[in-house]
Amino acid sequence: MKTPKQAGSSVTRKWAAPAVALLTVGAVVLTGCSTEKKSDDTTAAQSAPPMSDSPRSGTAPSVDVTDANALLEQAAKTTRLTTAVHLNMTVDKNFKGLPVNSLDGDVVTKPAPAAKGTGEFRLTDSFKEYEFVIIGGRLYTKEKGAASFTEAPSGQRTYDPSVVLSEDKGLANLLTKFHNPKVGETATHNGVKAVKVTGTLDSADFDSIFPTQGPGALKGEHPATAWIAYDSPNNLVEISLNTKDGDITLTTSKWEEPVTITKP
Repeated sequence: MKTPKQAGSSVTRKWAAPAVALLTVGAVVLTGCSTEKKSDDTTAAQSAPPMSDSPRSGTAPSVDVTDANALLEQAAKTTRLTTAVHLNMTVDKNFKGLPVNSLDGDVVTKPAPAAKGTGEFRLTDSFKEYEFVIIGGRLYTKEKGAASFTEAPSGQRTYDPSVVLSEDKGLANLLTKFHNPKVGETATHNGVKAVKVTGTLDSADFDSIFPTQGPGALKGEHPATAWIAYDSPNNLVEISLNTKDGDITLTTSKWEEPVTITKP
């Protein structure tokens, strides 16, 4: 899939909330695709903000934080209404199924898709540190120590970064895919009072966000953990896959802090 065309070359982030991005083998890519599944939980549906309004405006929605399904559905609806996020991804050193060891960056969808950040990625046979920018439908990368960015060849496989914040794909959708969710402890997590929700996720649902491959590819269901903000609008603070070889963890922060993304 290719990133969509965009007329401008500068994007300013106006506010932020949860989402995710990754870079994959053979090309630096941001990813997050899946399919939507509605919850049958009526409490969550009633407490969620209207889809036409921002969850950060007007009266904040209320949700029962002891109800795992309601909490996940509320976090999903809030995520669908977001337009930007600062994110950080870490991978346990013993897990070998991802082409990324770490990622720190920003993803925005308005006024048009754009992203920038740094990370350690395997583009050939070994991991190296890169900076990346995606803007105007084009991908630019710069290896650590290089003098300038290089534009990726036209047609090189990339993913639309806005998909991680779309209404029917990405993290918002993934939150509705938890099987047998259970509420755990409430604690300060990544500086936010949050509720722990555990369950399982199927590889078919998380593959686009966590594109495992090769001998370390994950198949079937795997334990997963979500930390969701205790207070409205119940942002997704962190989500992780808990594998036998260690955790793959993605966190979000700096919600509503402006950032400008420009063509290098």
